[in-house]
Amino acid sequence: MTQLQAFVYFLRRMDIVMLNDILTDDISYCGTTKSIFLEKLKDIFVWNVFLENETLPVKWSESNTNCLQFFCWKPDEWVNTLLVTSMKDGKIISFMNKTRHFGFHNSSLRIYEDEEIGFVKSTEFIMLQNQCKNAIDEMTDVVITTDLILNWLKEYKLVYNKIIDEDDEIKYKNFEYIEEFYKIWDTNLVLEDYILKYKEAEIAVKDFEQLDLVEWLDKYNYLYYCVICPRSSGALFLCDKTFRFKDGMRKYESKELYFIEKFIAIYYESNQVII
Repeated sequence: MTQLQAFVYFLRRMDIVMLNDILTDDISYCGTTKSIFLEKLKDIFVWNVFLENETLPVKWSESNTNCLQFFCWKPDEWVNTLLVTSMKDGKIISFMNKTRHFGFHNSSLRIYEDEEIGFVKSTEFIMLQNQCKNAIDEMTDVVITTDLILNWLKEYKLVYNKIIDEDDEIKYKNFEYIEEFYKIWDTNLVLEDYILKYKEAEIAVKDFEQLDLVEWLDKYNYLYYCVICPRSSGALFLCDKTFRFKDGMRKYESKELYFIEKFIAIYYESNQVII
């Protein structure tokens, strides 16, 4: 088995230990180091396992035999593409990331600009990055509550002001921690807005058992389509008494957001029945 064949074999099996063993330190890994490259792959493996997949979907592109595609998010939609340069004997010369930016999703291979070899960070940049990382850590692997969201937005307002321009657009694009902080800020602003609107959703949920279905849908049509952005809820409701629910890998315990998600789920599902 050549080095290239072994890479594909262990990539498919999500074996980070063997990938570390077969790869060398003396080649380019999408402009970064081997260790950072493998950390990025490991994050994708964790997400794939979370989806209960036993192996990682991997294939060579039909249009370019040097393009290795992996993690099929949807049928025929391959999220990640690596351009692999190798010698005739299968020894890998370099990797190049051809993955389009896929937001901040865990299925996407992202190499940030400041992770690339040769990038020099100023003291000011390091301090800003550390502030963003601290903010991210406070929202990671925790139970998200109403107070956490509101206090977090207040605490990190100054950090947010440092990373945006006069048009409220992010000034730092494709930089580790900074872009992720911006995304979390944007998400928390939406959640804050939901928190302020939750009372109408709570009333609607309690009304659901009291009204005829068509009457209920008509009564809360404006709330669903004009006040709350129409969508289907991905929430898994865990406990009504403590208002706990789960959305993807994020855990919540918030009365306000619970009723928002509950209303969205009921309205969307009920509307599908009528249609």
